[in-house]
Amino acid sequence: MKNWKKVSLGTATLASAALLAACSSTSATSKVPSLAIPTDISTLDSTLNTDTYSNLFIGNTEEGATRVAANGDAANALATSVTESADGLTWTIKLRSGLKWSNGDALTAKDFVYAWQRAVNPTTGSQYAYLLGNIKNANKIMALKTATQADLDTLGVKADSDTQLTVTLTQPTPYFKFLLAESVYYPLDQKFVTQQGKNYGTSSTKTVYDGPFVFKGSGWTGTNESFVLVKNPNYYDKANVKSNEIDLQVVKNPNTAVQLFKQGKLSQVALGTAELYNANKTYTKNAQLVELKESTTDYLEYNQSGKGTTSTTAAKALQNKDIREALNLATDRASIASQTTADSKPATGFTPAGMAKTQTGEDFSKYVAQPYAYDLAKAKALWEKGLKEIGVTAVNLSYETDADAPTAKAQADFLQTAYAKALPGLTITEKIVPFQQRLKDAANHQFDIVNSLWGGDYAEPSTFLQLFAAGSGYNDGGFTNAAYQAAWTKASTLPDVSNDAARNADYKAAEQALYDQANINPIFFRTTPALRSTSLEGLNFHGTGLEYDLKTVYVK
Repeated sequence: MKNWKKVSLGTATLASAALLAACSSTSATSKVPSLAIPTDISTLDSTLNTDTYSNLFIGNTEEGATRVAANGDAANALATSVTESADGLTWTIKLRSGLKWSNGDALTAKDFVYAWQRAVNPTTGSQYAYLLGNIKNANKIMALKTATQADLDTLGVKADSDTQLTVTLTQPTPYFKFLLAESVYYPLDQKFVTQQGKNYGTSSTKTVYDGPFVFKGSGWTGTNESFVLVKNPNYYDKANVKSNEIDLQVVKNPNTAVQLFKQGKLSQVALGTAELYNANKTYTKNAQLVELKESTTDYLEYNQSGKGTTSTTAAKALQNKDIREALNLATDRASIASQTTADSKPATGFTPAGMAKTQTGEDFSKYVAQPYAYDLAKAKALWEKGLKEIGVTAVNLSYETDADAPTAKAQADFLQTAYAKALPGLTITEKIVPFQQRLKDAANHQFDIVNSLWGGDYAEPSTFLQLFAAGSGYNDGGFTNAAYQAAWTKASTLPDVSNDAARNADYKAAEQALYDQANINPIFFRTTPALRSTSLEGLNFHGTGLEYDLKTVYVK
């Protein structure tokens, strides 16, 4: 969220990945882990969340039928079993008996039905509802302007009893168990959500929980930057939650976080910039250097919707394929990765390295790699051709990115200078905004060029390659690409669920279609080095979905 997404949610991202730091503080009786994120929580509503930072809290205070285990498998969680029919179209989910919400309400199969119906209800406005698209009638419901309860009842999920669900899919979905671990699939306490109305999820006291932790006291009020999680006494697996308490705070300056680590107040800190990495990679005082291999792609989106741009000229320019391709060719990805990030690699496509493998065992990103090149001569020629096609000699384009991320500003400065030099007549105006504002502007098509990140929600290529499909809420550029859509449709409706070779070939065609039309500009695949205290144990990092699982974290 991913960006949740996978950074969302899923997520992503999924939009972008979290900068997480874990720390310890000593009291008279125990050592308490403490976590820090670089920006504020936006919501605790699992249906509406779209960002990695909020998903960190949602994923550790709530839980679904499955949960991604330390080994990366989708393991049973609230479910005791998840079984698939021979044709892959019917899934039976058996829940544990006696499940409870944090307020004492019984948690039953009906809570899953309600949550999934709420997600696909178009009036809810869930951007992650597309992850339920393979459930029978989900897309049909989401396409309505408004949905009645009768419409929602046609969704392919049924509570057979308090402890059993039957789910009917429109097509085989081999990664469905991973989808069940996504926050948009979490159950919801209908009575509580209805009571709260639009206030649900806007603070920790306006949310109920079924996961390992709950917020202590007033917790997150919606604006504060310091809060505490404590073990959930109603959680079915509380015996295996390793910490009774986890302290949380917002630390927006990564340099401050590094200093806190060196003072012994943080037990993990990300070295997300080249400067931080080079200055601190040899620090060894009670520390080890670890690599957080994120399934995250940094990329540029071009507003091709014809609306929401800073000018009519900008709209025409970004709807022109030659101009978009010129921008892609004028992008020095290797220099951006080496000069503005710590240990990231130039992107060769949209799907990142290390996330998935093909049926032959090859890294999927290598299999689908496209010839994204840095070619200034060709870039200039296409640029001049594009300007003639739209009848102008100069273009001013706004470039929007996060104020919360130092690497984002460095990348903006790099591209502002590089594009002006490579493409005569181009002026880039930087628009540096808070993370939440960037997400809002992107979703509303209120930008020219926006720097986005997407983190995978699950370990399968579709978590990236469905983002721009018809009906997706994450096609921020508002483009239509017939070849891409055809490839995605073919991959997602393949009748033989076991035919991985055919599905991967379709995924590759989707990547090629994005490249051919220069719809997006992949910049780098992100890896974040971090310093970790030798006293920190049990912190599970996942490249997809919930990046940090705190269930087993503790300080020795």
